[in-house]
This record gives sequence, structure tokens and C-alpha cells, in this order.
Amino acid sequence: MVENPAVSLRDLHLMVLELKKALCDAGIVLPSLGVDPVGISNEPPMHLVELGRVNLETARKLIAVLAQQGRDEGGGED
Repeated sequence: MVENPAVSLRDLHLMVLELKKALCDAGIVLPSLGVDPVGISNEPPMHLVELGRVNLETARKLIAVLAQQGRDEGGGED
């Protein structure tokens, strides 16, 4: 995995906050969403976002949002 050295730890935290807001706006909460502490402790650091596990209701919400996004972008389903 090649990491972007221009991405700082601060940028990583800001991206997580942006992702939380976007998910919240879509009615989705990922309780474990955050910066992966193991990734940033590696040498060199790996800037990883921990998404965590979700229950079935949250998985269904994610599917619905992603499917709608695909339709909005002209993707469609198989």
C-alpha cells in the first residue's frame, strides 16, 4: 500500500470528521468510525480509517445510499 506523504495526521482526522458528517447527513452512524491507531503507529505510518462493524439496519442504510448514488450517477444495477 502506497501512502500519500502529503497527508498529515491532522488531515486524516479532518477526513474522518468529514466522513462522519456525510454519513450523519445520510442518516447513518458508524459508532467505531475513527483513525486506525495501529496504522498510524506503523513505521512508516499508514493513514487508515477504521470503519468498524455495523448491524443489519446500518448495512441496509449503506446499501440504499450507495445504490441511490449509483443511480444518480447513471450507474444502475445489473
